[in-house]
Amino acid sequence: MSKKEIIENKIYKCGYNQCKLGGEVTKDIAIKHGAKYYHNECLKEALNKNEIRKLFFKHINPTEVATVLNRTINTLIDTKNVSSDFLLYALKYVIKNKLILNHAGGLYYIINNDKIKDSYNKELIKTKVEEIKKEVVSNNTNNETQYKFNQEQQNGWNNILQR
Repeated sequence: MSKKEIIENKIYKCGYNQCKLGGEVTKDIAIKHGAKYYHNECLKEALNKNEIRKLFFKHINPTEVATVLNRTINTLIDTKNVSSDFLLYALKYVIKNKLILNHAGGLYYIINNDKIKDSYNKELIKTKVEEIKKEVVSNNTNNETQYKFNQEQQNGWNNILQR
């Protein structure tokens, strides 16, 4: 193997401690953030966790013990398999709608709130519809033939009066 092939096949340790994808990431799929390399999903989850912490301390309870909050977030995401996107959305929903949440343990209750679940599902559907629309528009610009409807005759009172 040449030196170039060794560099191309380099394997990094994923910078996310709770990596669910094996803990190792190859250079071709690795995303560098700061000095560490991550899987795409791991980086997204780590950034979501940081955003949840920031929002909680800023808007909910700035005096909350950080280790309790971190343990709660890690338990919800890693053990209870709650999506980090959903937990972040639920926290933003609580802040936006000024719902009562005083401590980190309350995160267990907001993820089971039916209104928040319904709102999250509606947002997911909206984003998927927008993605599909964008895909359809991009596919239409690539097609050479486009069909247009031109109505030459107008049916209505104007057409009757013109005869």
